Order: sequence, then structure tokens, then C-alpha cells
Amino acid sequence: MKQLLITLVAIVAALPLSAQKGLRIDEVFKGNIVNELALQESLVKGESLEPYKLKVLHTVKFTTSSTQRDRVEALFEEDMKGRLSDDDENLELEYRDGHLYYAIVQIADIRKGLHRYICYQSRTNMAEHTITLVYMEGKASLADLRKTFKKK
Repeated sequence: MKQLLITLVAIVAALPLSAQKGLRIDEVFKGNIVNELALQESLVKGESLEPYKLKVLHTVKFTTSSTQRDRVEALFEEDMKGRLSDDDENLELEYRDGHLYYAIVQIADIRKGLHRYICYQSRTNMAEHTITLVYMEGKASLADLRKTFKKK
């Protein structure tokens, strides 16, 4: 019984860290594309997100070369193939100079009652690219997120 309890606690503790599991961008969150030490990571879950109708907010930010930017962008675009639809209600995309600049995408979900979103932003300064990736999960719609982040 004690062993079972320890196993269950370990599984539950690991769940939020793999919330974006099954997505190609999970490789970035794991530090497999950009060195883990270069990642600025933030994971928020629980009651503090309730006012935003979210359960999980996982963010990584890093500065990288054009080659790595292209790789991260390709992974994100692969995940976009699993999006809910091309409706403006489920997707926002902006490209600049042939590269993904900003995106928020609702992806199809197998979990009932939850919405999943992946977000991407890339800012370029000379030959360096600062990329922010965000994974969000909860009951919030894209309209709710627009209100929260004042994007209309």
C-alpha cells in the first residue's frame, strides 16, 4: 500500500511537467533543442490561474541562432497541424519576413472540457532570435485569453 501511494504521488507530481507531452514542441520544453541552461522556464498551475480559467501555464524563453529558430518554428508548425480549425476563434498567426512571428493556436484535445493552446513569439535583434513558447490548458476560450491579455 505504501509503495502504491508513493508511485501515485510520483505520477501526479510529474503530470504538470509533461502537460505539453504529445506535442513536437515538448522537445523544446525538455531542453533537447536549446541547452537547458539557456532556457528561462516558468510553470504555474492551480488556484492562482483560476481567475483566468486556466489550469496550467508553462512558458520557456530563450535566445538562439537562426538555425535553432528554424528548427523550433518547424516543430511548432507541425503541432499546428493538430489545431482545432482555421477559424479566427481558434487561431491567430502572424508571419514577418517569411518566418513565424506570433501565433496562438487552439489544438484539438482528447481531454473533455479542457482547451489546449500553444503560443509562439519570436523577436529578432541582429543575428539573435528571442523566442517565447507557451503551453496553456484550461477552460478559457481564445476570446477569454484575448480579454486577459488585451489582444482584440
